[in-house]
Amino acid sequence: MRKSIIPHCNNPERIGYLLFPAILSASFALCYISTFIWLHHKYQGGESYYSHGYLIPLVSAYLIFRQKNRLSAMPLSSAPIGLLIIVISLAVHVFGVMGDVNFVSAFSLVMYLIGCSLFFLGKDITKAIAFPLFFLFFLCPLPDAYLDVVALPLKSMATTFSLSVIDLTGIPCMREGFRLHLPGSIFIVGTPCNGLRSLIALSTVGFLFVYFLRSSWWKKMFFLSLIPPVAIVLNGLRIAALILISYAFGQEAASPESILHDGSGIVFFLIGLMALMLVGRQIHNEEKQS
Repeated sequence: MRKSIIPHCNNPERIGYLLFPAILSASFALCYISTFIWLHHKYQGGESYYSHGYLIPLVSAYLIFRQKNRLSAMPLSSAPIGLLIIVISLAVHVFGVMGDVNFVSAFSLVMYLIGCSLFFLGKDITKAIAFPLFFLFFLCPLPDAYLDVVALPLKSMATTFSLSVIDLTGIPCMREGFRLHLPGSIFIVGTPCNGLRSLIALSTVGFLFVYFLRSSWWKKMFFLSLIPPVAIVLNGLRIAALILISYAFGQEAASPESILHDGSGIVFFLIGLMALMLVGRQIHNEEKQS
């Protein structure tokens, strides 16, 4: 008799254990497809604060992959509370879809994955991959209304700092709100110059850096507390640089459509990133010496 190449499994529990994750995976893809589409639109916008969002799942997957040997040695278990989190997450997602509150659905997506980890892998493995799971929250854009509340004072502080820098150069400049009057031109500090994009990106990288930083918790908190002032100072320096470009080469050279305008954002972000890395390295070296 010809032997079937399809393996048979006579253990109903094993069949159920394999079938249930498959059903949940399919329900996850079907239920959250609208959320994935919304996230894509939020990431790809020209003035998006979350253009780095595509990288977040890849970083989390890499952090988990780095622990593959440790995780493979840990026994599988199941925490019933995980199933409760899954049900609550799906309920919150339904509420978000019905109320057109997409950011709520995005947060429930991450909670759904945490619930799956608890239910199918257990508390020990979930604890081992807690940070990669937590890091997924950085792919969830905050509501624009909340961001606008923070963006205005950030832009005001950066503009004030930039004027203090311009005063040192001796260039006459008069401020009228966010309109800066230069000899022969007017420089307007627009919404993209509020520094919020740099703050969100630096916060994301900062939390990732803290994960690798072997130090006491208060030094990690000190490191994270440096991110907002660094973002404000760098944004002020960028505005000052654009003002100088506008004064020296004309207003079009510093306009949002120019290469110098976009390139300056990348340059000052890298400077801020390097500054934070130097501080983190100093903290790490002090911890090794102590």
